[in-house]
Amino acid sequence: MNHKALNTVRPEPVTPPCNKKIYNTEEEAQDMIRFIKEHRRTRELYAYKCPVCGLWHLTSKKK
Repeated sequence: MNHKALNTVRPEPVTPPCNKKIYNTEEEAQDMIRFIKEHRRTRELYAYKCPVCGLWHLTSKKK
């Protein structure tokens, strides 16, 4: 039995207007902070909800 591949359109990745790495939830952002701390030496990181795109980003700036 032969199958033909469907012509599917792949959506482009979402790029937020603020042009930063995005996390959909605070939990996702906190998980990334934990991952970064376990795998490399870095400054203290914080998650924040962006006033421009409404998604979550990471920063080293204190709140």
